[in-house]
Formats: sequence, C-alpha cells, structure tokens
Amino acid sequence: MGYLACVEKLWDVDVHAASERDVCELVEQCTAQVDATVDRSQLVSSLAVAGAFSDVSMDYVTPRVQVLADKWITDLCSILNLNNLGSCEFNLICTDRVHPYFSEPSTKSQYKLMHSDAQPGLLMGEPKWKKRSQCVGAFMWALSRLDASVMSESVAFVLPVTLALVDDYEYRMQGLRASCLFVRNAEFARRSGTGSVLLSSIRTCLVYRSDAPQPHKLLHTAFTAFVAVADAIQVDVQEWWALCDALVVNYGYVSDKIKELRVVCEQISIVCERLGVCVARYLRAFIGIVTHVLESGICVAELQHVAAEQVTALAKACPQRVSVYVPSVVAALARAWDSADNSSGADKLRDEIHRALASLRETDADAVSRAVRSLQTARPGHFDTW
Repeated sequence: MGYLACVEKLWDVDVHAASERDVCELVEQCTAQVDATVDRSQLVSSLAVAGAFSDVSMDYVTPRVQVLADKWITDLCSILNLNNLGSCEFNLICTDRVHPYFSEPSTKSQYKLMHSDAQPGLLMGEPKWKKRSQCVGAFMWALSRLDASVMSESVAFVLPVTLALVDDYEYRMQGLRASCLFVRNAEFARRSGTGSVLLSSIRTCLVYRSDAPQPHKLLHTAFTAFVAVADAIQVDVQEWWALCDALVVNYGYVSDKIKELRVVCEQISIVCERLGVCVARYLRAFIGIVTHVLESGICVAELQHVAAEQVTALAKACPQRVSVYVPSVVAALARAWDSADNSSGADKLRDEIHRALASLRETDADAVSRAVRSLQTARPGHFDTW
C-alpha cells in the first residue's frame, strides 16, 4: 500500500469505533511511507490528515496518537519547508479536507401526515461533517497554524466553519477556540465586521449547560472567547454590560458548584479592567457573588482566594461606591480567614485577604477600621494582624 492510499485509509477510519492501537498503527504506517516525490498539493492535503490526529481538543486524539502524529507532521513540514501555514496551504487543506463536509445542507423537507406524532416543519438530519470528525480536527489544527497576517485571504473558509461549530452543542468548544484563533488578526476582524458576527454567535453561548461533558470548561471557554473577540473589535460599554448580565445569570445556576463558581468569579476582575468605574452598575450583584464565596462552607481556600482577588479588583475599579459595602465585605473576609485555619493554601489565602483589606482602606479607611475593631472586640487576638 502506497503513501497516499495509506493516508486515505486513515482518513476513512471511524475514529469513534476504531481502537487506539489500530489508529496508531495507521499513523505509524503513514509516517514510515512519507514520499517526498509525491505532488506538493497532495503532501499538503496529507498534512491535514496528520493534523487531524494531532489536535488534542478532539476527543478521539489520545496522547499516544498525538505523539505519533506530531512526528509525521515534523517529517512533512521538513519536506514542504513549512513553519506556519500560508493562505495557499490553508485554503488547499480546507478545499480537500473540510469544505466538502460543511457545504452539504443538513435540513431536508419532508411531508408528514396530519395528527401524526411527528412535529410539523423540517427534519434536521445530522450534518455530514459530524459523521467525519477528522474534518473538524484538520480544520482546528490548520487554523492554529495559519499565519494570522493572511487571515483575510482565508476568511471565506474560516468564518462559515467556525460559526457552524459555535452553533453546535457537541462541537461548541472547538468553535469557541476557533473564534479566539480567528481574531488574532484583530484589525481585520474589526474592520471587516466579521468579529461582530462572531460575537453575536458567541453571546448565545454564555449560558451554563449542566448536560455538557465538562460544563465548567465550556463556560470558561465561552467567556474567554467573548473577551478575546470583544477586545479585538473594541466593543463599547454595552457589550461588556451584556457579559456582566451573563455573569449574574450564571451565578444563579452555579452558586453551589465549586468549579463553575470559580469560572464566574474570575470574570469579575476582567470586566473591572474593561469597564472601570462603569462597573458600578453591577457592583451590588458582584459584591453579593464575592461575599457568598467568601462565606460559603462549600468553598475551598483556592476559590476563596479568587474571591478575595475580586474584592481588590472591584475596589480599584470603583472606589467611589465600594466603600458602601465595606462592613459586609470585611465580615465575609473574616469568615474566609476563619475557614483558612485548617485548610491547604491558608497562607496564600490570608496574604490575599491582607491585600483586599489594603485596597478597601484606600476607598474608606475609617469604615474599614471600624469594621476591623468590631471583629477584634468580638474575637480578641484573632484579627490582630488586620
């Protein structure tokens, strides 16, 4: 079996049914039979197949398969004299390995009998690309190695696939990551309007999904993609307020889930950096989130450390209004201080609490002093370092 035949055999494998051993054997065969005399366009196309088995964001790529695929990629790039992909190579990969699967519509009209159990309207068939997961892996690998300066020459291939992935429940994680890769060329994303199109699609992903395989990772990736695209296209304050709305809504869903709660908390400092004093609109809600984490018995020291960091961020962003909440925030910091007695990471948490107190003193030193004196009176010797 020649090199190209071996490549096509690997491409046709049902990756969700094949064993790791079978996939590894095929990848090794392809690597061993790399033929420098093959036409350059065919070598580039085979590079996409290698890349499909190198992208760890795909669930069928195991560490062992990735190592073997990376060796194959190294050999091909050496022959092709490639470091990053140019638009020609990327467009060829998409034409051969990606576009044929995404160009076929997934909706088919069918007649239905009246009063039948079937719902009226259109039947949604499974998209062709979902039956060939390798095409998504090839796209993600190629996009991660596309020279960002030539993104404008490949946008016709990148944008439709990215939007399709973002809109799909199963492959949303890949779509969100592709969005971040797309806006590496921030100027093009902003001036062409493509960034705004992406942001509109990403905005619908800022919702906690308990049925996702790793809901905290999906939520984190959605927030990360929103921030990356919003920064790239330089959105106005209303878009950041939309992100604040999403944080408050998601908090209602994840207030008893440690990993997801951390994701929500970490975004507060990010919006503080972008909004500055305008974060005052959501200050009461954010203070509520932070104090809940600091006071909650379910929260570990690591999460409380994150919450204390948000206190510092809020105090610096909106010192004019944070002073109103000093008593409740200091009380919450005291609860976290107490809970750190027997927990791992206690020293780190207490250092962060000291920093949070220092930032609060910059907003209203008298209010902080009164709150601390009350604590010291109630618990002599316990808060002396405050």
